[in-house]
Amino acid sequence: KKNKVKTSAIIGAFILIITLIVYYICMAFNFGYMSIIFALIFSITSAYASYYNCDKIVLKMNKARPATEEEFKKLNNILDALMVSSGLQFRPKLYVMDDNQPNAFATGRDPEHSVICVTTALLDRLDYYELEGVLAHELSHIANYDIRLSAVVTVLVGVIVMLSDMFARTTLHRRSNRDSDSKGNVIVMIIGLICLLVSPIFAKLMQLAL
Repeated sequence: KKNKVKTSAIIGAFILIITLIVYYICMAFNFGYMSIIFALIFSITSAYASYYNCDKIVLKMNKARPATEEEFKKLNNILDALMVSSGLQFRPKLYVMDDNQPNAFATGRDPEHSVICVTTALLDRLDYYELEGVLAHELSHIANYDIRLSAVVTVLVGVIVMLSDMFARTTLHRRSNRDSDSKGNVIVMIIGLICLLVSPIFAKLMQLAL
């Protein structure tokens, strides 16, 4: 329940932050009063798309591929055995990513759309029971809805950092190409600098908190 509340709060904060960033970008291009409407539409649409596609985005970011029964029989057998006692109604999809670091993660917006991904290094280094322990750990994240919280935050923070960087560079570039010293331009430039400096720090703090 706590994770569901946290996820809702983060999505709400995301919509507010993205609305402000997009609004300032629109104002920098002198789009007028339509800026806030466009900003709201953009933020709500991006939040909706991120929520329903967070698992796909995370898997694509990590270049993961499906763990087929033919290629990864042991991994699939372990998960099937664990599902009997997990209490979960839906079996997570299994994915593998090529990496020389032993690691694993679970992602998705809910148990019905959950995914467990492991690295090739993990499969090479762990024996059957160790691998079973890792998968059981990831199943607990799925049952507790940790996956929704972490997946949504990963995607939304990425969008915020990308937009903040774009806004900062756009406003600074426009400022450097103008001779006008109006107070409005100075304020926009300052906001752009703040976004540029704060967004990567915000993303790192969110990552460490998770």
